[in-house]
Amino acid sequence: MKEPYTAATLAATQSEIPGLTPGLAESLATLTELGKHRLSAREEHEHLRLTLHDMAQQIADTVQDSALPLSSFRAWIMASHIVHAQFGSRGEVIWGRASGALAARLTDISLRMEPDDTQT
Repeated sequence: MKEPYTAATLAATQSEIPGLTPGLAESLATLTELGKHRLSAREEHEHLRLTLHDMAQQIADTVQDSALPLSSFRAWIMASHIVHAQFGSRGEVIWGRASGALAARLTDISLRMEPDDTQT
């Protein structure tokens, strides 16, 4: 089965996300470029891990009024396609950990924004 997303398609698509922050656009470009370089498995793992965890923090930082902007959500989905298309199973574990880190950050943000019910 042919992969529906190629690196070239994904790179072109990233410019189509309205409202995307420059930092997230740069992270998507970094992910796309990372797959083009010959690195040792260890270097690739480390660069991918750092890029995805940084991107997760950037996405969490875009939360406004308890809501994640659509552009940030779309960037995270696009990142998943880039990781899958360019790194396959090598990137799945790193992707899973970064997704877990993002979920934890978003949960923390959500809990901080909830009114304190213990004082009522």
